[in-house]
Amino acid sequence: MKYIKNKIFIVSLTLALSAVVMFSVFYFMGIGNLPASAVQAALAPFQKMFTAVGESIQGYSIYFSNMKALYEENQALKERIEQLERDRHEAELAVGENAALRDYLGIRDRYESFSAVGAQVLGRSDGTYLQYITLDKGSASGIKENMPVITKNGLVGYVCDVSINSCRVSTIFQYDMGVGVYVQGSGEVGLTDCPYKMGEMGLLRVIYLPEDATIEIGDRVVTGDLGDIYPSGLTVGHVIEILPDTYNRTLTATIRPAVDFDSLKQVYVITGFVEKQQSDEAVEP
Repeated sequence: MKYIKNKIFIVSLTLALSAVVMFSVFYFMGIGNLPASAVQAALAPFQKMFTAVGESIQGYSIYFSNMKALYEENQALKERIEQLERDRHEAELAVGENAALRDYLGIRDRYESFSAVGAQVLGRSDGTYLQYITLDKGSASGIKENMPVITKNGLVGYVCDVSINSCRVSTIFQYDMGVGVYVQGSGEVGLTDCPYKMGEMGLLRVIYLPEDATIEIGDRVVTGDLGDIYPSGLTVGHVIEILPDTYNRTLTATIRPAVDFDSLKQVYVITGFVEKQQSDEAVEP
């Protein structure tokens, strides 16, 4: 059927063109006594056909233009709805995560309030060990310099540089960044240190421990109360070796960080906390 219609159309078009050519030839030959009405009558069906085709094409053009505008409007509304859903989900997740994070870290009894923002690791520093990481959250998310960065397992470092949509974190492997810590169990206080060779192995050490300290392998090392950046009680790592320092008459403990930095992807930036033993003033890094 489609083939027959196409064939009829081609034949009709050929006849119309032939008629035009014929009347043009008659005109140039001086045979001008053919009535104009006859010519118009012969071409009228084809004129109607071409007019109808033109109107149909114009109608389809308007139809598709309207459809495109509706599609773009629907896409914009869909993206807006999805963004609102993401915002709502993140808000609900943040409330649940902050409570779960306090429970997981064992610090619920220490803090009246505790807030954190989740972030993804975008990049890592070049070198033999990890001194810096870059996160996908910045000042637009409330991130500020000196805010602590953690995972559910323990301490990562602190924010040292902030832009609008990203920030840079100095990790606990930074050779010139000591963290005030104490060893749970014995209660001994010390300071973390990361010599180059230890950083290459992904290890830290705690220095200036008393010579008579009762430290054991496996003891948990956490952030102390004397720091001005970190909340106390965050896990730094666990003791794997204890060595005497004969020059200073102290002990040095080697610790393995609680955080697996090799597979680090998701972290939390602590944006505020209030310790129960303090006044009602918020302690914000």
